[in-house]
Amino acid sequence: MIKAPTSTNIMVVDDTPANLKLLEGMLQAKGYLVLAFPRGQMALAAAVKSPPDLILLDINMPEMNGFEVCERLKADAALKDIPVIFISAQTETEDKVKAFAAGGVDYVSKPFQFEEVNARVETHLRLRRQQLELKALNEMKDHILGVAAHDLRNPLGCITGFTELLLNELKPSLTEKQAEFFDIIFTSSKFMHGLINDLLDVSAIESGHLSLRRQPFDITALIMKSVEINRVFATKKNMPIAISCPEELPEVYADIDRTEQVLNNLLTNAMKYAQPGTDISVRLRQENNEVIISVADQGPGIPEKEQHKLFQAFGKTSVTPVSKEESRTGLGLFIVNKIVEAHGGRIWFISKPGKGTEFFFSLPVMS
Repeated sequence: MIKAPTSTNIMVVDDTPANLKLLEGMLQAKGYLVLAFPRGQMALAAAVKSPPDLILLDINMPEMNGFEVCERLKADAALKDIPVIFISAQTETEDKVKAFAAGGVDYVSKPFQFEEVNARVETHLRLRRQQLELKALNEMKDHILGVAAHDLRNPLGCITGFTELLLNELKPSLTEKQAEFFDIIFTSSKFMHGLINDLLDVSAIESGHLSLRRQPFDITALIMKSVEINRVFATKKNMPIAISCPEELPEVYADIDRTEQVLNNLLTNAMKYAQPGTDISVRLRQENNEVIISVADQGPGIPEKEQHKLFQAFGKTSVTPVSKEESRTGLGLFIVNKIVEAHGGRIWFISKPGKGTEFFFSLPVMS
């Protein structure tokens, strides 16, 4: 039998004094610190002030029943992860289903055997400790990843920049093989620099530190600017980019740099996967309190059975870039999705194999 840590707090909520006293005494005998309450509202107020490690919760109580108490706990970000074990005389399957739907992790029927109650308490406390340990390890991993990526970004940026400079200045005097080596260095370092930036974004997203500097701005002007920049690369592939938008659109309330990052990613993907000579379309429209931006290509489309992978981290499909020089990490759309969600927007797509893909994302308008 596991010995309970003396710092483990268990809250017991039951309007029957005999049950409350019995559970309190038995749990204290096992070494737990016990907080006992006869009413759900009293328990909620106490949990907000000092969150317990686990809650044993009755269902039939006056003023507020156990289902309501559990639902309120789960709606509070600071309390939602506390395991709740329902302990009730209600034995109907419907009641048990409702308890789990409210957020409970277990259900014990009255009259109970304390050995069973204690075994379930120990199990869920152990699971909770493991969750906290995994969370701490994951946070440490994200921190190490963020530090490493940050320290690598500047030197890689220097390698990429100076390689491009040397390649442009020395190319006329280089042999074919030397020029090929320079191209490999430049392409590889550019890919690594992009990967580092993606990893920094992923680290910020996973740690909950994705920062947005929101402000009202003209979305049409930003789209025009981004398209003009990307036309330089699209022209090399003979890919015209057409823009369609209303004469007047309201300002959106968003982060300018992050919005441009989303659009650039979608345009880059369109150029990466579609054949040279095909068209790319960028469209804007207002719908209620949102502006919707879309980027459509005439590429191969995405197989239906693989479409669920698109917004997952490292979610690569069987569709490969047209050019062998193009690399992919499987992080771009994952990051784009998180950026749009952080704005309170939506992102989705329509894809028809052999006919192309159109990505849509929305941003809130300035009210």
